[in-house]
Amino acid sequence: MPFQPLWRLLFSLYFGFLSWQLLTPVTIVNPGSWDKLIHFSAFFVLAALACLAWWKKSASWCLLILFGYAAVTEILQYFIPGRSFSVIDWIADSLGVLAAIALSLYLSERIAFLNTKTP
Repeated sequence: MPFQPLWRLLFSLYFGFLSWQLLTPVTIVNPGSWDKLIHFSAFFVLAALACLAWWKKSASWCLLILFGYAAVTEILQYFIPGRSFSVIDWIADSLGVLAAIALSLYLSERIAFLNTKTP
């Protein structure tokens, strides 16, 4: 894949930004009633970038690592003033990861099907 270095850079930058957002007392996002959608979307983008950067070398490893990252950030939020631990946030994070990986796998099969030549 010719754009892998770019996707890896974007993944790294987004990972750093997301970590900063999740692990600082003050966030630039005002969650309100959109909190779960924000969690879902943030982790959807993270997983989509991971799939583009490493092109599904192993979807199961990607799931495991990103689920673990989501859990660790939620646990660490318990110790950050103004933040709190929430299992529901972790579920929203995990659903975002699942959706992005499922979409990536689905699209990669469709694109591979379109690129095959028939006799």
